[in-house]
Amino acid sequence: MKNRLYLLYFVVQKIFLAMLFAAMIGGTVSTPTYAASDGWIVTCKYSHSLADDPIVFPGQPGAAHLHDFVGATNADAYSTFESLRRSGTTCQMPADTSAYWSPALYRNGTRITPKNTAFYYRQKGAPPGTEVQPFPPGLKMVIGNGHAKSPAENPQLGSQIYFKCGPGGSSPELAAPPTQCSSGVMVVSLIFPNCWDGKNLDSADHRSHMAYPASGKCPASHPVVLPRLQTFYRYTVGTAPIGAITFSSGPYYTIHQDFFNAWDPAALQTLVTNCLNTQVDCGQNPTISGTQVMTGTQETPADEISLMGDMRLFLPAIIH
Repeated sequence: MKNRLYLLYFVVQKIFLAMLFAAMIGGTVSTPTYAASDGWIVTCKYSHSLADDPIVFPGQPGAAHLHDFVGATNADAYSTFESLRRSGTTCQMPADTSAYWSPALYRNGTRITPKNTAFYYRQKGAPPGTEVQPFPPGLKMVIGNGHAKSPAENPQLGSQIYFKCGPGGSSPELAAPPTQCSSGVMVVSLIFPNCWDGKNLDSADHRSHMAYPASGKCPASHPVVLPRLQTFYRYTVGTAPIGAITFSSGPYYTIHQDFFNAWDPAALQTLVTNCLNTQVDCGQNPTISGTQVMTGTQETPADEISLMGDMRLFLPAIIH
């Protein structure tokens, strides 16, 4: 009952904000034709740390800076799609043996491993009549610039990459770490591109085979719409002033993340079909039974959607 009340509050809040915004600009409100939270969430725990990078330095153990791995428990420099599929997983959904990794984080020089992580799979860049396709087996993606010499050299800071206090949707999304978090938790979130060129599982720069939607749809160069993956890494930083946040790759502005898809293909197809392409909120850690999905815990996605996030979701449907 409590979860249902939270969900009802979340929906009512969206409608109120849309109406308020429309009233301010003299427009009218129309009902969105899509669910705000269609998709699913998988939660995972920290697994292990290695100076390995299966995407950038495959087959070269120790060649990378230190990374914190989540998901597949056997992820290392030699990982392949097949080896990851044989792996155990720290994720609550057994079908997800993907490897997610991020540079090790330090607060004032002291190492902090992720408290927990959440991965949101959503529908973005798919106009009416366009179906989302599952990630191809073995797809690799990198976001951010681990070699940045300044914030300007990691231009996704503040847009697809941000820091905030959490969990909770009221904290501002920042291009740099917050100075203090009353919750004692700092969140680092990254939004991966979800438009694929339809041919390559990787590219020389580990980025060119992927693109972001523009004007609500994928570009012609990258026409295949995949699930939009947004990651949330939560770190316990205490309630005192945070001080300096750095990574094994360097200053805070070298933040980056990697994703190596190793979802069970049949399970992923079932989730995409039943959650994304039918625009259904399948909740957190839904259960898969054959070709059906049993909705998981229904929770307000507090990390995912801030007040401005609410307005962004409704803007396309507000003004005629």
